[in-house]
Amino acid sequence: MPLYDITSKFQNYTYNDNKTISQALVDLNNTDQLDVDDLQIQEYLLHEILTLFKKALLNKFSADLLFQKNYWSWGFVTLYYSNFYLSQSLNRLKGDFIVRYGRGMKNIQLNTNDNKYKLINANSSDNHKKELEKLRENYAFLLSDITYKTAIPDDYQVRPFFNESKVRNDINYTLKYYQEFDRNFTCGIAINECQESYKSNTFSHDEFKFLEISDSRFKLIYHLLNNIKGDNANFESKFNILSDKLSKQLMYKNHKEYLKYIESIFKQHTFHIPSERIHTQFKGYK
Repeated sequence: MPLYDITSKFQNYTYNDNKTISQALVDLNNTDQLDVDDLQIQEYLLHEILTLFKKALLNKFSADLLFQKNYWSWGFVTLYYSNFYLSQSLNRLKGDFIVRYGRGMKNIQLNTNDNKYKLINANSSDNHKKELEKLRENYAFLLSDITYKTAIPDDYQVRPFFNESKVRNDINYTLKYYQEFDRNFTCGIAINECQESYKSNTFSHDEFKFLEISDSRFKLIYHLLNNIKGDNANFESKFNILSDKLSKQLMYKNHKEYLKYIESIFKQHTFHIPSERIHTQFKGYK
């Protein structure tokens, strides 16, 4: 399936940021207008896709700041969430995604035969597990693509497999991690080893696979969003505003004292100075 087939449906979608899809479903139900076989949610999709993309960006930058300051444990947990928000955004782009509705979760699927969005039971209480399963299902055709294959979650069938949620939980809840006071990331990985891996883009430990996943998912979503931007002028203006803000953030990678002085005058402070790795990666995404 060509990637353009995924994005072409957005050509005529409008952009409504007044409510989320979940709230739209509630409102439709409250007014007896909810048709589970023909959900009227098209106008809310692009805003929700871009909102999740922003959440992924902010968590990516937050992880970079944590890594610069040697908070590796929480940095990888933060990067996991960036990757997860990218999964949510990518699934909405594909037209097969999970939403919270009522007291549980529902699956919304685009029927390609009639181009109608339908509401289906999610059959799972684990939002993260279901979202990552959906991502693999939606983009499995990219597994043979060297650029994007790392964006696709493992199917957990053939060892050694990589379970993103399990690695996040291991970091967060076991006693192996959070060794930074002792100049270690874990009991067996020193902070200086983490620093070298982050700078050189060479990864020998499972936790660092989050960085490879991040790079591949950002490349994929940038490709898709740029396709939409080329066909939808309304979305193009929204996406360009965000891109301009991101470009201004990245220009501070070689922060000079005079720039800090100018910032102090005009009160235009950035979140933090992005690392060289972040600067190089985002230049490559464009």
